[in-house]
Amino acid sequence: MSGYTEIFQVMMAMTLVSIMVLNANRLIQTNNIVLVEGHLEEQIVAYAQDIIEESRALSFDEQTTDVDSDGENDVPVYIPEGFSTLGTETGESSRDEFDDFDDFHNWSATVEINDITYNVSTTVEYVETSDYKTYSKTSSGTKSTLKRLIVNIQTKYLTEYTSREERVYSFDFVRSYYAD
Repeated sequence: MSGYTEIFQVMMAMTLVSIMVLNANRLIQTNNIVLVEGHLEEQIVAYAQDIIEESRALSFDEQTTDVDSDGENDVPVYIPEGFSTLGTETGESSRDEFDDFDDFHNWSATVEINDITYNVSTTVEYVETSDYKTYSKTSSGTKSTLKRLIVNIQTKYLTEYTSREERVYSFDFVRSYYAD
């Protein structure tokens, strides 16, 4: 009888070791997934920051792109009513040709970074605020001295855990006409 007890104990020990190994493998796999997701998210943040910095370097509005003899941008007669509508103007079909902040309105691209494909889309909107902490889109496209750039980036490699749909990373930047 004692022989069977030892065999039973060995089988139980092997079962416990197997469970421990499976849990260790699961933890290692989870750690690897988190590391890869972190690296991809770093790329997303860096690319969004590039777009925001590029847009900040441009004129606030199409009406302020012209430079006078002193090297200063022209100022519309009526602010903010004198500002242009959002979006590109004639001859601005690619990002290289953008000359003002709101040219990024409705821009989208598919970008490949380190063999990973990202879908990028941007929106620009006139916004208003009462406390300089929260911003809301102006009603019916009313122009204001504040514009918000929203950058959305997603890739098939970063999904929501529950639905497995692509996770959308959204970044925004509010720019003031008077802060230029």
